[in-house]
Amino acid sequence: MRKSNLSMFRSVRIFLGILLLSTAAAVARSQGTPDFSGLWKQDNDRCQPKRNGDVTLRIEHHNPDLAVETSISRNSASSRHAVQKYTTDGKASVSTGADGDEFDTSVVWKDSSLVFSIEEHEDGRIFLSKETWSIIEGGATLEKIREHPNGEEQTLFFRRILVSRSDTKSGLVKVRNK
Repeated sequence: MRKSNLSMFRSVRIFLGILLLSTAAAVARSQGTPDFSGLWKQDNDRCQPKRNGDVTLRIEHHNPDLAVETSISRNSASSRHAVQKYTTDGKASVSTGADGDEFDTSVVWKDSSLVFSIEEHEDGRIFLSKETWSIIEGGATLEKIREHPNGEEQTLFFRRILVSRSDTKSGLVKVRNK
């Protein structure tokens, strides 16, 4: 009887070990692909270099589909608006930016970040860049690091704006006070 108890104990240990590894893998996988959905406002003072104007991103992310609606207004100039649709599986997408330029973009996951390979077509010229998007500060901030082939780098920060679900369905946006 003692051998069967020892055998049963080993079986339970093996089962618990497998269960623990499975749970850890599931948690790591869920943490590895954050949801970028939400309303985000550019934090001009934190951006490097500093920015001005009002830039808002409305992101709908249902992996692999990613839609980004950008609204830009600067000082007294008229506002600009664009919607880009991507997939996070590396397939190329073509879109028009808020400034009217054409963008050929592919997006892939790298760990828990999205990496955008961008080819911008402007006035017959082609500009290449890479953007890495990460959710930081417990989900409160979207960090976008732009890298250009010449070594130039920009870091943009966007604060999450909390809205209630009923307001987003109606098209109205009510910011929740913290």
